[in-house]
Order: sequence, then structure tokens, then C-alpha cells
Amino acid sequence: MIEIDRIARALRRQKFIERIYTKREQELLRARTAQSWAARFAAKEAVMKALGCGLRQGVRFTDIEILNEESGRPVVILAGQAQKAAQLQRVAAVHISLSHNRSTAVAYALSVGEES
Repeated sequence: MIEIDRIARALRRQKFIERIYTKREQELLRARTAQSWAARFAAKEAVMKALGCGLRQGVRFTDIEILNEESGRPVVILAGQAQKAAQLQRVAAVHISLSHNRSTAVAYALSVGEES
């Protein structure tokens, strides 16, 4: 969960955008409101928690990409250290749900294990 105003202020800094969002996310979000940017930030944090990893384990925010299927459903794409963490945990997929109101964005992530 994140305050949208906090992300709106951070979006004024290009360094923040480049450190948090991949090029494809930036392209997707370019014309969207701070609510959408904040929801994806919250999703990245939720994915880190679902994988049991984080910045201390070398996972970067850009290792977790939140895009959309044509239907609009958000999807998680892992790379780098996030992908390695998923492999170590035997995670086959991560599903997410995003939501927001005027002041707050929230995301939930569920990691699904590989079948034995």
C-alpha cells in the first residue's frame, strides 16, 4: 500500500522513474495518472514480499515488470535477481491484483509453486 501523493511527488524526478520502472512500463504509464504509477509501485513491493526477497537480496525494482494483457489484466514479468529468487523458491508464476482510491494504491501478489 502506498500514498499516491508520495509517488506523484517522486515522479517529478527522472532518476526515480528510471530506478523503479522499466522502459516498457514507462511507455505504458506515460499518459496515465499518478494512481496507475503508484499501483505498479505497490505491485512491485508486493511481488518482492511474495517471493520472500527484496532490495537487500539484490533485487531491483526494474527486475519486476508489471504489464497488461490485452484484456487489461496485469501480469508480472520477472528478470535478474527477482527471477533467480523465484527459481530458488520454485515459483512458477506470480499473480497480482491492483486497486486504488483517490489517496492510496494497493496491490496483492500471490506466488504459485511449481507442480511436483
